Amino acid sequence: MTVHGMEEGCGGCIKVTSSEGPSFFLRPDYLELILPEEIRPGVVFEEERFEDIVQAGFAFAAERDALSFLNRSEHCRAMLEAKLAKKGHAVPSVQKALNRLEHEKLLDDFRFARAWLHNRLISKAEGPSRLAGELAKRGIKREIIDEALDELLQNVSVDELFEKALNKLRRSGKSGKKLEDALIRKGFDYRRIKNA
Repeated sequence: MTVHGMEEGCGGCIKVTSSEGPSFFLRPDYLELILPEEIRPGVVFEEERFEDIVQAGFAFAAERDALSFLNRSEHCRAMLEAKLAKKGHAVPSVQKALNRLEHEKLLDDFRFARAWLHNRLISKAEGPSRLAGELAKRGIKREIIDEALDELLQNVSVDELFEKALNKLRRSGKSGKKLEDALIRKGFDYRRIKNA
C-alpha cells in the first residue's frame, strides 16, 4: 500500500488515504510496528507493516462503536465485548479498544455494577445473593461485585430490602411455602426467611 494522503483529525486520530482509494481513521496508540510519523504521503508499506495500519484502523472502528454504546448507557466490559462481536469486530480489535477505554476511565465495571444495583433497587426488591448472581451473569468479576454490594449495603440494609420484598410478595397473595420459595429466589438467606 502506498499512502496517498494523511491528515490529523480531532482527538489525536489520523485519517489515512491509500493510493488504492479508500480512506480510514486510526489512533496512533493502536499501531504496533509503525511509528505514526512514518505515515506520510508517498510512503510505501509492505504487507506486514500495511497490516499494522489496517489493524489499527479496525481497533479504532471498534472504539467508535463502543463509545456509541457508552454514550447511550453505562456498560460493562463483557456486554461491550458481546455487542461489538455481534457487529462483526474481531477480538483483537475489541480488546485493544476496550483496554484503551478502561485506561481512559470511559469504561469501568465497578461504575457499571454500582449503577446497575441502584437501578435494580428502584424496580425490584432482591437480596444480596440474587443481586450478586445477576451481576455475575453480566460478566462482572467477583471482587467488583463484592465491592459494589458493600457500598450499596452501607446505604440500604438487607433488612429493608427483605421487608420490601416480603410486603410486595404478600400483597401479590403469596403465603406459606410459596412465599418462602419466592424469597429464596429473590436472594434472601433461609435463616432470615424462617425468622420472618
